Amino acid sequence: MAGYSAYGKVDVFALLPMQAVSMASTTFVGQNIGAGNVPRAKKGIKTALLLSLGSTAVLIIPMMLFAPQVISLFNSDPEVIQYGALYMRLTSPFYLTVCINQILAGALRGAGDTRAPMFIMLGSFVVFRQIYLFVFSWIFPGNFYPIVFAYPAGWMLCSALISIYFKRSHWEHRRFVVRKEEA
Repeated sequence: MAGYSAYGKVDVFALLPMQAVSMASTTFVGQNIGAGNVPRAKKGIKTALLLSLGSTAVLIIPMMLFAPQVISLFNSDPEVIQYGALYMRLTSPFYLTVCINQILAGALRGAGDTRAPMFIMLGSFVVFRQIYLFVFSWIFPGNFYPIVFAYPAGWMLCSALISIYFKRSHWEHRRFVVRKEEA
């Protein structure tokens, strides 16, 4: 637990660039959809994906290479460093999948579709992950590895579901209207 806690401090830092790009893409898509410039919104989404993936990849490399040194900034216990570094090395490559779900969800929200991304993310990050943890902790009691992959499993599921929804929803042609009673 202490290793995970130390890793969590780095995790927050590593996720910030992709979340910032996601928020920017929400605004960018919303403005361009509102202006009727769908091609520019689509180009912005592609650019946001590339920017997010690129900046995340740049952050993953030192995390992988210097995991023990990074964890030791927060805790000096050798066992904590060992588990924190292992956790970091096992999960950080999956940040690339988080880029996909964050950017596509942001784009959908910018286009006015807020419910579907919310339900997909809640289902993947909360419901699925809790079921995953329950099942795998029962099948492999006390085993570290299945528990470590709970977050990446949720991220991958979310990325797959949001990608499918994004492609099939025809978001660029729909008009999401706020009813008077919702305004």
